[in-house]
Amino acid sequence: MASKVPQYSRTLPVLSSLAVFAIAGSTYANSRKPIQLDSASNPPTKAFTFPSGMLFSKRLTVTHSEQVNHDTKRVTFALPGEKSQVSGVPAGSAILTQHTPAGGWFPVFRPYTPISDPNEPGTLQLLVKQYPNGKASSHIHSLQPGDQLTVRGPIPGYSYTPSSRPQSRDLILVAGGAGITPIYSLARGILQDANDNTRIQLLWGINGTRDIVLKSELEALGRTHPDRLQVTYAVSGADCALENEKYKKGYINKSMLQEAFAMCENSSWGDAKGIKVWLCGPPTMESALTGKDGALAELGVIGKELHKF
Repeated sequence: MASKVPQYSRTLPVLSSLAVFAIAGSTYANSRKPIQLDSASNPPTKAFTFPSGMLFSKRLTVTHSEQVNHDTKRVTFALPGEKSQVSGVPAGSAILTQHTPAGGWFPVFRPYTPISDPNEPGTLQLLVKQYPNGKASSHIHSLQPGDQLTVRGPIPGYSYTPSSRPQSRDLILVAGGAGITPIYSLARGILQDANDNTRIQLLWGINGTRDIVLKSELEALGRTHPDRLQVTYAVSGADCALENEKYKKGYINKSMLQEAFAMCENSSWGDAKGIKVWLCGPPTMESALTGKDGALAELGVIGKELHKF
């Protein structure tokens, strides 16, 4: 026979949950700070739909859920004020999702970068890859139109300053797998500023072509900004023929980075070297590229020339 649980014991998980949230929010916000754009297209005085800080939450309602490939869904949410509000989540920044599993006491928190434009009225979109035994990703994949998800944020970051110099400058963005979401968000935000001379080379490492979940969006950016964006896919799997010059066989490595660097000879940031690299990917990629003996270190990209999400 089950033992009776004392009434006062139910307060303990609540207090523990608050403590877990405080630690989770603080740890993530202070560990990998996303880059925020400070430009005409996203002025710092913009009114956000989300409350500032991590203490308060919003519940967003699912309006659409689309299976993009074998393990990724695009989930669309309505904002509380519908068409009268925009998310205002800065480019490259994340929101923190929260849910409590059935039968559990403790909430699960996970950061996700929206792929929707921060100025798009009434809606917010997340691109979510489902991981084996992933509590947050599995929960979001299970959501149907009409269901709600608790979110907090946006998680604060530091400012990216658009170029004000007549010389062009180059930024190399490196993404691995699902790490494309903040990279894509950041690239779109930079390219939307017509006064910014920054050129972008985006290297995206994937297992196979079916993992190119933002292909149409990247192609649209490339058509709109042909002189400012070049995308290269590094395909490590053996599931396709790579006849297109945009596709490279294997993992992103020193050789691929050298090819990208060779196209940036006239780059000027005005503060240090002429090239900066921002990266978001799995630990194995990060170690291979940014470790002490990594490819980027061998190429001299260290310190403030390198940012890891």
